[in-house]
Amino acid sequence: MLTISRKKHGIEFIDCWYADESLKKKGIIRYYQAIKPIGKKTESFDTLLTDLTESEEEIIARFAKNCKYKVNRAPREGVTVTCIQKQDITDEKIQEFVIFYSEFYASKGYEPVNQEKLTEELKRYRDAGALSIHVAYLNDIPVVYHTHVITDKYARLFHSASLYRVIEGVNPNVVGMANRYLHKVDMLQYKDMGIDTYDWGGAGKGEEVANITEFKESFGGTPAVFYHGEEVRGIKAKLFKMLISFM
Repeated sequence: MLTISRKKHGIEFIDCWYADESLKKKGIIRYYQAIKPIGKKTESFDTLLTDLTESEEEIIARFAKNCKYKVNRAPREGVTVTCIQKQDITDEKIQEFVIFYSEFYASKGYEPVNQEKLTEELKRYRDAGALSIHVAYLNDIPVVYHTHVITDKYARLFHSASLYRVIEGVNPNVVGMANRYLHKVDMLQYKDMGIDTYDWGGAGKGEEVANITEFKESFGGTPAVFYHGEEVRGIKAKLFKMLISFM
């Protein structure tokens, strides 16, 4: 289990990952991918898991044929990768990712990213030793970013962004290869760190995410169900929650 907290208005706001029981702390606790339903407003969360206790050969053998081909071809197309873990992540690296992610969101026609909020969140996770940033480059240009939430047992995909839509002269097909190759590097990096499981960060069943889920499934992960939920513990937290519900 991993907990990341911040204090605001005298109230503790806690992100709790992979809990198997209620967290006995006062504050507003948001459970992410709990092992079982905890708290109120609980909803199930579908994802895929890759077993990193298997050998490298066994992990790669689960990739679909076309996925394996693209993974192997990426280095021949000039793709390189950098992995930055935990406290080695500088504020500058976080800022570079935030700008990249904002451009990625804009390229898809989404609402603008709240850069200040995202930066603060990433710094909290970094400072808790629970963040990684992995980057794939093409001709020294960053084209894909993955961030992960790191626990003692799980490496969970947090953000995935690519910018082939807005980088002139970059072949979208090669960026797709870079994305797949980066996932392979992700998994083997975490395997070397002694982490048991690579969590693909969601595998939704809706039509709007069908292509993303199909992409993730091509790596041969096993379907799994976790739960999101919320608990409000303590008088201050309950009063605050009641107050904002009327605003």
